[in-house]
Amino acid sequence: MIGMPEKRARSNACRNCRIRKRRCLPTASDVNGSCQLCKQQSIPCSLTRRSGQNRPIAPVDDQLSPASTSSATASHIFPGDPLQLLPPRPVLDELIELYFQLIHDGPHTLFHKPTFLSRLQENMVPNFLILAVISLSTRFSTNEYFRNDARPFALAYAKAAIELLEKEMIRPSLEPVQGYILVSQHLGGEGDVRAKHICTGLACLHCQSLRLWDTSGMTILKQEVRRRTYLSVIITGKWTTADMSIAPVTSDFPPENLQLLDEEDFLALRERPARHGIWSQMAKTIDIFRENLDIIIMLGSGETLTSQINKVTHLAKLLDKWEQELPARLKYNPENLTYFQEIGFGKTFLAMHIGYQHYRQLLYFPFLDPRNENSLASSECKKHAMMVSEIVSQGGKLVYYIIGHILVVSSSVHLHTLLLGGGDVDRARSYLLSNFEILMKLKRYWPVIDAAVGRLRSFQNHCRVSSLDSFVLDDWMWKFLMAQSAVLDEPRSAKHASPRGPFISGTEMSNDVLVDTALSWLLD
Repeated sequence: MIGMPEKRARSNACRNCRIRKRRCLPTASDVNGSCQLCKQQSIPCSLTRRSGQNRPIAPVDDQLSPASTSSATASHIFPGDPLQLLPPRPVLDELIELYFQLIHDGPHTLFHKPTFLSRLQENMVPNFLILAVISLSTRFSTNEYFRNDARPFALAYAKAAIELLEKEMIRPSLEPVQGYILVSQHLGGEGDVRAKHICTGLACLHCQSLRLWDTSGMTILKQEVRRRTYLSVIITGKWTTADMSIAPVTSDFPPENLQLLDEEDFLALRERPARHGIWSQMAKTIDIFRENLDIIIMLGSGETLTSQINKVTHLAKLLDKWEQELPARLKYNPENLTYFQEIGFGKTFLAMHIGYQHYRQLLYFPFLDPRNENSLASSECKKHAMMVSEIVSQGGKLVYYIIGHILVVSSSVHLHTLLLGGGDVDRARSYLLSNFEILMKLKRYWPVIDAAVGRLRSFQNHCRVSSLDSFVLDDWMWKFLMAQSAVLDEPRSAKHASPRGPFISGTEMSNDVLVDTALSWLLD
């Protein structure tokens, strides 16, 4: 007769069993000492003899992108059925809440939170959607379930979500559209721009097949979720075409014509005339962003600013009009920020204003080229770059990776002031350091931030070598402005960075030394 394995004392149970409140039973046949539950779920047991050693790492393949390399590592750590990867329910609930706190209603708006949570409790949310959601939020978790290293779990969740979504590829429905958008956000943060582009394209194809913008005869909930998902597809698509260095296409249905509820009304499923909907206002700027990218592409392809000046003037007027027509409740001021923070939409309020300021800094960026003599437009660029830094410094849980790209563009404008003059040097210095501090926090969660900061280093080095043509929109520079997920080549000649020293931001340092030290600190 074979004896039953002894139950481990509660204090000696592994993390997985403690969290699940299950008996922790050793596996007699496992030489490493894994418990039965962890072995059944194909996850590392915290009590195995190898738990104190380094986790296995896949060999580096020069042909793999950062994301695919990380995915290979994750698959080595987490083999088996994708469905076995779902964490215990208390951990899962925590990850879902983190997603709604930190990600949702920032780069996208896909769900009605109370309905999503209700469906989750009833086990009605598809597993691919759950995995896609937690692939974004897990990186922020400090739960002991992740053994102080949550990123491999995030990679494994994303990989599993992609595997399950493959089965939905030719079965268009709303939830796969949402899943593809979520996975594309993960891939963008990992720097896998091609995979991101494909996922976004699949979301767009499903969206077109379903005609998500057509919501006649539907309930308030279905109307709003479909419209918001469509808007998220359009926004993600515009940013992705920028990543791929291709001109964005016109939307199937004008996003500014979507009739979205105000945020608090959507939350309460209360139908009444819109007063100050944040996403409704953001929808009005999407095509302005598209036209802005068109101008940058033309300038980067050799067109002169003179040939594009009418378009620049036209977009400036459209952005002026957008700002002037903002409802009083949506103007950027401390009172309105507090109002939206109290009702749970402070992050969305800040995202709207950061987007507007970013479009402005992009529009006027060509005027930083000293050959385009227009001090007023150059000053406008610097003003909006400072507003980007000001808004991001307000906090508001802005932790998605696109914020890092916007800060890198803002920082390049501050570098113009510090290294070439022509602006408020003290404010530029202060905001540059603020940007760097935020980038340092973001790079803990998103590998692509390292690439973004590396581009800034290359740009700074070129400023040293040839300050007069550093702001010329050549092939490298227009990609620098547009590509928030891509890892760029560095054709511009650059000096080698000096060795890293401690990050000191004292006022006695020269601007050039300050920037060099801060960038070395960030890149370490």
